[in-house]
Amino acid sequence: MHAFVRKVKEYIDKHQLIKKGDRLLIACSGGADSMALVQALNNLKEIYHVEMGIVHTDHQLRGEESAEDMRFVESFAASLNIPFHAAALQVPKRVAAEGGNVQVICREERYTFFEQTMKNFHYQKLVLGHHADDQIESVIMSLARGSNSSTITGIPRSRHFAEGQIIRPFLCVTKKEIFEYMECNTLSFRHDPSNDKHTYTRNRIRHTIVPLLKEENPNISDSIRTFVEKQKQDEDFLQNMAEKKYEQLVTVDQDGVFFLDTKCFIEVPIALQRRVILLLLKYLYNNSEILLNDHLIDSILAACNKDDGNIVIHLPQDYFLARHYNKVQFSSVKQQPIVTRNVVEEDSWIHIGAGYSIYLSRNLTTAIAGEKWFVQLENDSLPLSIRQKEEGDRIQIKGMISPKKVSRVFIDEKVSAQERLEWPLLVTSKKEIIAVIGLRYGKIFSKKYHSQNYVLYIKRD
Repeated sequence: MHAFVRKVKEYIDKHQLIKKGDRLLIACSGGADSMALVQALNNLKEIYHVEMGIVHTDHQLRGEESAEDMRFVESFAASLNIPFHAAALQVPKRVAAEGGNVQVICREERYTFFEQTMKNFHYQKLVLGHHADDQIESVIMSLARGSNSSTITGIPRSRHFAEGQIIRPFLCVTKKEIFEYMECNTLSFRHDPSNDKHTYTRNRIRHTIVPLLKEENPNISDSIRTFVEKQKQDEDFLQNMAEKKYEQLVTVDQDGVFFLDTKCFIEVPIALQRRVILLLLKYLYNNSEILLNDHLIDSILAACNKDDGNIVIHLPQDYFLARHYNKVQFSSVKQQPIVTRNVVEEDSWIHIGAGYSIYLSRNLTTAIAGEKWFVQLENDSLPLSIRQKEEGDRIQIKGMISPKKVSRVFIDEKVSAQERLEWPLLVTSKKEIIAVIGLRYGKIFSKKYHSQNYVLYIKRD
């Protein structure tokens, strides 16, 4: 057995990537990596008693050149008597219709065909030719652009896909070793000229940064692989702990609204906090891929590490976070926000949300800055409280015969749907709305003093 194949087999056995009797679908573009992958696994198929197929896709971006790639791979499959599955993907048509990132569309179309082929022909594992140098590139790319994950875990050697798995048995070998194996076996391959262009980030890293790293450390591939494997072990452990914490900290109501109690969350180590939030968002968005940058995650963590005041953070796809003191809600704008009633204490500033603070006092003084409203409050109206809007809310405004809908006030003042979720309403103990803070004040308020018994100071935070 060739030393290269032996090294790959040892890696497969160490991580149990292939089991006897597996049906393997090998993705082969015709390039050196995938051609070597087919050849190596073909040499091992009798040992593992596996059945193999080759899958190839033509993205139709290089005309006759990519069509020739398909014919080349088909001929290679026939020479080894391996079933061949191929498709010409409608990438150009989709790009013309939708625009967007060509590479992303290529990947989506390619993996859709891979999945269909696995299901139609009962393959259990999709085998990809990513190697140790690809791992270096991926780690550098993650570091360069910032990662949503708490750690950098690189390209996984295996993961769930379709009804089976993706496996990558070449992560233990370098590009140089692959070329040496190809030369030893006199294997030819196709060259994709797009891999030479510096248009793509990965290509720039491959042709400029990776060679410099190899000059500094010829064994950089082994170092990165060891780093990634240790990171993965740590991440698996922390993720397991985070899932247990998630069950303790997060509740979901019948409408699919997620709630987090900040009093308990604050006591959790930050490493687990971040993972709990990422888990929550994964369930909130039902596993769909969303763009969550580190700045947004940090904002969410900051909001969840406080238990006073109100805040709203707008999330992608019309979702939001609303914190009202020690309760945090994650939901869509279609769902009712938390409605809390916070009693207004006299002679102290209170943060009430939407960027406002109020100070209710029986004493008029110039020592307190802010907008002033005089108001007559009867004992049966006290204590006052702050809450958010509820369905059907109305306020009696001076000069109007009928009470005005609070929702109409928001429309008139051009308050966005998201801002309405946290806007503070001042309410009496008899549940009468007497002010939409900062927007409208009820008939019992006056800008002039006429023997009223209270003064309400208002300021922007």
